[in-house]
Amino acid sequence: MKRSAILFSICVLGLPLVALSQGEPGFDKMSLGANFELSVPMGDFSDYGSTGYGGNVKYQYGGGTRSAFTATAGYLVWGKKQLPAGTSVEWKAFNIFVGGKWYFAPGFFGSLEGGAYFMTSTYEGYVVGGKGSATYGMLPVGLGYQKSGFEIAARYLLLHPDFNSFSFTVGYNFAL
Repeated sequence: MKRSAILFSICVLGLPLVALSQGEPGFDKMSLGANFELSVPMGDFSDYGSTGYGGNVKYQYGGGTRSAFTATAGYLVWGKKQLPAGTSVEWKAFNIFVGGKWYFAPGFFGSLEGGAYFMTSTYEGYVVGGKGSATYGMLPVGLGYQKSGFEIAARYLLLHPDFNSFSFTVGYNFAL
C-alpha cells in the first residue's frame, strides 16, 4: 500500500512536467527520461521470484545518425514468492546499464545494453531467515516505440541463467 502511494505521488507530481515539456526526443537529440517497469521472471528465476515492478531513469545522447547512446539506472522489487515448507523469498535489484538504441523506422527502435544487477534477497522461514546480496552481469535486449516523448518498450534481460526476466516499460523522455 505504501509503495502504491509513493508511485501515485510521483505520477501526480510528474504530470505538470509532462504538460510543460517541449521537443521530440529521438536519435538526433539528448533526452532525460523516466519509466515504469513491470518484470516477469523467466526460466529458473520464475521458480523463486514473482512478478516485479520498479522504475528507471535514462539518459540518451543522439549523435545525428540513426543511433543513440543510453545510460540507465533503476530499481526493481519482485513480489514475495512462497516456497515449499512454509518459506518465502523476496528479491530486489538496483541496476546500472550502458548501451545504445538504433532507430530502424520513424519512432521504432531496437536497444542493446550491458551492465550490472546488484541483487539482494530476503529469505524467511519458520526456523531460519536470512539476507543475501550478489552482483550479476546482465544484457538487456529490447524493442520499442517512441513518439512525442512517450516511450513503450519490451526487453529481455539475459546473460545470467538464474535471473532472466522479460520486462515491459512505459515512460516519458524530456528533450534537453
